[in-house]
Amino acid sequence: MAATTASPKSKAAATRYAQVKGILAAAAAGAQADYGNGQVAFWDLPYADLLTFKLFGVRLIADVAPPSCCASEAKPWCRSDASGLIRGLRAEAPFDGTRFPRLPWNGKPVAQEDIQFIAAWIDDGCPEDDRINTVELAPDGDPAIIQHVFAREIAEFEAISGVGRRKGYRQGELRQRPNLDCMSDTEVDQYRSAFRAIYALDKFPEDRRSYNNQALIHQNHCQHGWERFLPWHRAYLYEFEQNLQDFFPDLALPYWDWTMSQYWHNGTPQDGCVIPASFKAYLTLPAAEKLIDQLGLGKQSKQGKAFLDLAKEHKRFTSQHDFFCYVINTIGFTDVTPAPADRNRRCMIDALVDSNALWYPLRYPAEYQNSAGQSGTINQVIHYHYPSPNDMAQITGLNNFRDFGGGNAYNAAFGFLDQNPHNTMHIWTGGMNPDQGKSAYACGMSALTATAAAGDAGELGERRNAMVRASGRAFHTREDMYLQPAFGDMFSNLTASYDPVFWPIHVNVDRLWWEWQKRNPNNEPADLDSVLSPWSYTIRDTLNAERFGYEYVRSSFFIPVGMETPVGRFISKPITVNAGVKAFTKAELRLHWVPQLARSCFIRVFLNQPGADASTPIHDNPHYAGYLAVFGHGACYGGPGHCDLPPSRARDFDVRPRNHNTPRNHRIDVSACARELLKKSDSLQITLLVIGVDYREETDLLRMEGVSLNFLD
Repeated sequence: MAATTASPKSKAAATRYAQVKGILAAAAAGAQADYGNGQVAFWDLPYADLLTFKLFGVRLIADVAPPSCCASEAKPWCRSDASGLIRGLRAEAPFDGTRFPRLPWNGKPVAQEDIQFIAAWIDDGCPEDDRINTVELAPDGDPAIIQHVFAREIAEFEAISGVGRRKGYRQGELRQRPNLDCMSDTEVDQYRSAFRAIYALDKFPEDRRSYNNQALIHQNHCQHGWERFLPWHRAYLYEFEQNLQDFFPDLALPYWDWTMSQYWHNGTPQDGCVIPASFKAYLTLPAAEKLIDQLGLGKQSKQGKAFLDLAKEHKRFTSQHDFFCYVINTIGFTDVTPAPADRNRRCMIDALVDSNALWYPLRYPAEYQNSAGQSGTINQVIHYHYPSPNDMAQITGLNNFRDFGGGNAYNAAFGFLDQNPHNTMHIWTGGMNPDQGKSAYACGMSALTATAAAGDAGELGERRNAMVRASGRAFHTREDMYLQPAFGDMFSNLTASYDPVFWPIHVNVDRLWWEWQKRNPNNEPADLDSVLSPWSYTIRDTLNAERFGYEYVRSSFFIPVGMETPVGRFISKPITVNAGVKAFTKAELRLHWVPQLARSCFIRVFLNQPGADASTPIHDNPHYAGYLAVFGHGACYGGPGHCDLPPSRARDFDVRPRNHNTPRNHRIDVSACARELLKKSDSLQITLLVIGVDYREETDLLRMEGVSLNFLD
C-alpha cells in the first residue's frame, strides 16, 4: 500500500483499548445488568482481569493460542471468533437467546463496524496502549477511493534507545554490555541505582551481596601478573554483575573505552575528559538545597543562588579538588579547608556522594605531584603515559597468550594487557591527592614550575614513601571518605575495587580479551583445569564469554514488534546515531525470536529508504543493506498442538532437545551501507520487506518479537 501518497483521517485519537471500552459503555447507555458476581460493567475491570474474565463460564476473550494450529477445521481458527465477547455482540450462541441474550444486556446493539473494530483489537493481541486507530486512506490522493485499514499497517515502529531499557530477555538471549559513553541518562541512572542498592547493604557486614563484601573478594583473591589475570577477572565481573541483577534483572555492566577521542585527546589526555562524565562529581538540586541550608547561606543569597545554578547546570568536576577550587574561586565561598575535620568540607562531600553514587571522593584522576609537591602530568611526574590507540593496536595484535594475557606458573610473566593499559588506568584514575597535608586549597597550580603552598614544606619529604593504606579502614563510611590520603584507592590493588570506576575499566579489559580471542581462537592459557579461588570456576570455564550470558555492543536500539500478528512492511522511525556511536566497527541488524515461517521467503533490508517495495532495485542502490533467506516450514504434518509455539522457558526437568518451532534470531551485517549513509546523515531508518518466492511482497507471513540495530566495536 502506498501509504505515503494517502490522505489519512483518524477515527479517534485514543488507544484501541480505550475505544473498545467506550463502544461497550455507549451501547450499555447506563443500563444495569448483572454480569456475574455483582459485576455491572465487565469492560471496566482491570486490564489483566478483563483478559481472563468468564461470564457464567464463558471466556469473553479467548486465550492467545488456538486449541491446535493443525486442527482440520473448514474455517481457520480466529481468536476473535472464539471470544465470547464477539459472539455475544453478534448474538451468536450461547448469546442468541437460547441461554443468554445478546450483549450488552439491557443495552442497544453494537454497530457491525464497531464489532469488527473490537474483533480486530482481539486478533491483534488486545494491546493495552498502542495508540493505533482506524484510518481512512485515499490511495494516490483520490477521495473517491476509500480504504479502511489499521494504522499499524502504515505505522513507523519506534526504537527504544539504549540496551539498558530492553525488557523481557528470553532464555538463551545474551545481555548486552554497552559502551558507557553511549548509554542514555535513564540507563546510567539505573546503573547508579544498582550501586546504591548494594551500598545500602554495607550496614549488614555478613551479607555477601553488600558492596564492601564484593570488593573484599578482589582485595583477598585478585590475580595479577600471570595467566590467571584475565580468567579470574572475567569470573569476578560475572559474579558482580549477577549480584546487581538480583536487584535490576536487565542490567549489564558497561565498559569504558579509554581510547575514544574525548579521552585520548590527540596525545594530551590530561586536557580531555579524563574519566567518563557519569563518574564525575556534580550536585543534584535536592542535594544543593540541603547543602545551602547546612552552610547557612539562604537560597536567595548570591552564593546560595550560585550553588543552585551549579546544580541546575549539572556542571561536573573530575575530582573534589576541582570542585572546591570552583567553590572558592567562582562561587566565592572561602570558608572551607582541606582538613578532614572541616565541617563545611564534609557537608560538600556528603552532597556530592548523595548526588552521584558513581563518584568516589578518594579518587584524583590525572592529578600528580612530584616529591616537591609540584603538579604535573602523568608523563612528567611518574614517567607513565596514558594508553594510546597505537598502544592498544600493538597489544591486540599479539599472537600468543603469554605476551597478551600473561605467563603460567612455570613461565611467570606479566601480559602486556595487564601492564599497560590495565595498570596504567589504575594509576591514572587513582591519582595523587593535591590537597594531602595542606592547610589551604592551592588552586591554579597546574605546571611543574609552580611552587608548593606555603607552610607545607615539612610534609613534602614524606610523600616519596607514601602508599595506599587498607588496614584499619571502614570502607564506604563517610568518615573514611572525609580522609585526605596521599593517593586514590585505585592506586593499589588492595583497595581499587572499592572505587566504582574499577568496574568499567575491567569490563573493557575483558572486552579486549574477548575481541582478541575471536581473532586467536586456538590461543589459550595453560593449566586450563586450575581452579579460580574463591569460586569453583576453572580457567577452562571462562574461555567463552557468551557462556556467562553477555556480549559487547557499542550501542543498541531495540524496536519492539510482538509476535501476536504478522508484520507486513516494517518501517522504523529514524534512529539518531551520535558521533560516539559512528566510530563502530560493525553494524548488525537483528530480527528477534522469529518462529518457523510457513513459507520460504527473502527479507530485504533498506536504510533511509522508507518507500522501498518489491520493485525497488537492489543493485547499485546505496540504501540496500542486505538480505536474509528463510527456509519455510511448510504445511504441518502433525496432530493437534504439533506446531504450537513452545513456552519461552522449558518446564522444570524437561531436558528434551528444543522444540522444532522454537523462535530464533536472524542477523544481517549492514556495516557498509550504514557507514556510508552516516557520512551524510545522523540517523538511520530501517525498512524490512518480506519477498515471497514469486518475488512479490508478503504481508501476512513474518512474525517476530522485535528488531534491533546494534553497533559493535
